[in-house]
Amino acid sequence: MRLVLLIGGLLLLGGAGVAAEVPFLGDYDAELRDGEHVDADLMVQRLSELGANTYMWLIWHSPNDWDDLHEFLPLAEKAGITVWVYLVPHSETTLQNPSWPYSEPFKLDYVRWAQEIAKLSLEHENLVGYVIDDFWGNVRPDRFSPEYIREMVEAGKALNPKLKFYPLMYYRQFGVEFVQKLAPIIDGAVAAYPRDRAAIERALSFLNDAYTTPASATLAFPPGTRSKPGDQGFVSQMATVRDPERAALTFRYQDDFDGPTEGYHFMQLRVDDGVVWEEDVAGRDDAEATVNLAEATAGKQQVKLSFGVFDKKDVGQFGVRATFSDLKMQGLEMHDSDLGNAEAWEQDGEGQFTVEFTSKYAGQGKFHLPLIVMIAGSRREYEHRWNEEATPERIAAKVQMALDLLAEGKVQGVVTYCLNKAEGSEDFDAVAAAFRE
Repeated sequence: MRLVLLIGGLLLLGGAGVAAEVPFLGDYDAELRDGEHVDADLMVQRLSELGANTYMWLIWHSPNDWDDLHEFLPLAEKAGITVWVYLVPHSETTLQNPSWPYSEPFKLDYVRWAQEIAKLSLEHENLVGYVIDDFWGNVRPDRFSPEYIREMVEAGKALNPKLKFYPLMYYRQFGVEFVQKLAPIIDGAVAAYPRDRAAIERALSFLNDAYTTPASATLAFPPGTRSKPGDQGFVSQMATVRDPERAALTFRYQDDFDGPTEGYHFMQLRVDDGVVWEEDVAGRDDAEATVNLAEATAGKQQVKLSFGVFDKKDVGQFGVRATFSDLKMQGLEMHDSDLGNAEAWEQDGEGQFTVEFTSKYAGQGKFHLPLIVMIAGSRREYEHRWNEEATPERIAAKVQMALDLLAEGKVQGVVTYCLNKAEGSEDFDAVAAAFRE
């Protein structure tokens, strides 16, 4: 007997067989093993007890993972569980750390991976797609260029047109550049660790081409790159002081790092190279600032205003993107205060910082890409992301937040990251209750 449940206009089918249109409920990684192999029978049992209809199968921990997948797929198919192959990018291999393995057996040949996954999906209908971890940080000319991504995706679809490719993204990585580079190529996205509903809604605005972005300047430091104290990236422009007693600037600032690591990158506003405002990129930064410049402009007819990022300490790997927008001024006058106009601003920096200028833009609704929300099911990951104690209740509350959007038909699925699937896990029971409710 097959259970049919309508969620937000999508069909959820349980029992034998897997439907093509299904809201995904499931988990990723933290597989249960018997020695060097995944215990496929136990995995299917626990996923069924979780109330999951989806599992994202990471190929990384063991050279046997690809072979073990072949054993898992028919068992999962009988249980009504769809499967996504989950690969690691260049930055999570021996290229980055000698102790890290590759996804075996095809390593960094992602075109071959797409082809082999497609072949396997023709044998097992429940294999619906593949995901590549930390994708955006590897979108660069020597790794995942738009041309290579397209070649990879097309190689898989040539064998199975239904095969899906979803990159793993983080919520602050959705923006105009994502739309320009990836939206025309991918089939959807998995996005990890939303802080709140607003973060998901913002991502959806880009995935549905319904976003509005202000003119902005972004200072970016690349991942996988060492910085040194004094590295910096700034945009500057001269301003005429009309009324120093009333001189003030208002602007929006945000960055794409939500973690607790602090003391390295600092967003700054400078007047004549003196710091008048700064904010550590640690934690969540997406707000408006108003800075009184009366003291900094007193007795001056002109000043140099600079927005940017300054490194106070060296760090081995800490990529970040900091954006300034919506500049308004009082008591001051600029030739052109549009932060999206590259011709109006002088660029200055040391180290590996780059500057990107973005014009104001509104989406046209030309595409609609589905989103699968990934919630931190691992206590360690939960605490790392949110800097608070992880409890079954808190993990389940995050899951429920995403399930609410699923019920509204706004997202395609919800999966947990590395949920503890051992017998007796309180976290497992809490998520299972949320899934079944």
